Amino acid sequence: MAWTFSRSGSAPHLFGERLRDFARDLRALLREAAPDDRFAEHLPPTDIQTWRRPRD
Repeated sequence: MAWTFSRSGSAPHLFGERLRDFARDLRALLREAAPDDRFAEHLPPTDIQTWRRPRD
């Protein structure tokens, strides 16, 4: 739930009056997917790029 609501495309304020309905439906969907309340998140690799200014 927290991950979903932390995303810019599904932030709570975007749902307006339908927020409670969405939260209820999301909880039901998650409960159906994982009745034991355990989820695994597979994160993509992190790409770190660094640079330096050229010396004058």
